Amino acid sequence: MKAGADLDGHETRHLSAGNWLLIKETFMSAFSTVRRHVLASAILATALALPAWAADPVKLRFSSFEPPMAKLTSEVLVPFAKEVEQAADGTVEITMFAGGTLGRNPTQQLKLVLDGVADIAWIVLPYTPGRFDDADVVGLPFATENAVEGSLALQRMLDRGELRGFDDLKMLALAATSPVVIHGTVPINKPEDMQGKRARVSGDIPTRMVELLGAAPVQVGGGQIAEALSRGVVDLTLNNWGFVGDFKVDQVTKFHNNVPLGAVAIGVVMRKDKFDALPEQARAAFEQLGGEALSRRIGEALDEQHVEILERVSKSRRNTVVSPDADTLETWKAAVEPVIANWRQARPENEKLYTSFTQEVEKIRAGQ
Repeated sequence: MKAGADLDGHETRHLSAGNWLLIKETFMSAFSTVRRHVLASAILATALALPAWAADPVKLRFSSFEPPMAKLTSEVLVPFAKEVEQAADGTVEITMFAGGTLGRNPTQQLKLVLDGVADIAWIVLPYTPGRFDDADVVGLPFATENAVEGSLALQRMLDRGELRGFDDLKMLALAATSPVVIHGTVPINKPEDMQGKRARVSGDIPTRMVELLGAAPVQVGGGQIAEALSRGVVDLTLNNWGFVGDFKVDQVTKFHNNVPLGAVAIGVVMRKDKFDALPEQARAAFEQLGGEALSRRIGEALDEQHVEILERVSKSRRNTVVSPDADTLETWKAAVEPVIANWRQARPENEKLYTSFTQEVEKIRAGQ
């Protein structure tokens, strides 16, 4: 540097070309560092400000063995899935695979979930013998009058931790069908008419019941019932009216008896670890829309379908529908009472389950 004087007479120093270059490089380096920090901060702030749907949603596969237009699938489960997507801010995307696309066998729907083939499925609990024995309480004859009361009673017992077999599962809803009734190729009007018949059943309680009445129980998958009836493999089947409509059972049977011989426990299920790994918004959406709310929706839809199919079949010229009078109902109750008594005594916990279930049904009937 060279010394000199400024206008005020103060001494100044003149910078050489090399020093100017050094200062310039130092300034530009510092500016570049600051710019990088500012840019990184801006990117982070922008990312944090983005809505949840900006991230790729978790894709879930929903299995239904029913035909796509079946009432439960089309009017309850598909809308439920769409509502969850919306409530979850797009953090999940749920695709329905109906008609057995992921697996046609109704008895294997839970296995599809456990094996990861499906993420969600609606299942028939008696199709997994021995696992959900506590929920069999809804299958006792004359236990319920409709699907809503059976569904809500089971869901509330599950919420209270009274039902076992669900530890590794996330039950998005536990529900029940309307009571099963008799559909046959031969008339079954009185308990003694069951003698010597072959009856399609599902689950331990119906099996014991038809054996008590002198019939031979036959295990047939849901999708094969109509064929089994048409080929004479079985003489009758115990199903709710909604199932009859979905799987064309009324087209191969002529005689129907509306005696309520127990409901069937069903549910909408995920694996618990799969549910726990979902984004917080998705878990919250399932909790909000599932549980008792979904249980009630399922029950209401099945009860509506019960009325629709019963009315349609009753008007058919080829079908005869019998609704037992009070005296005949008492005869049926007396005939199946040993099944109820034996179930209540079969395990120490069964009496407590029976009491809790019947009390809950009474509350529901009272509007609670």
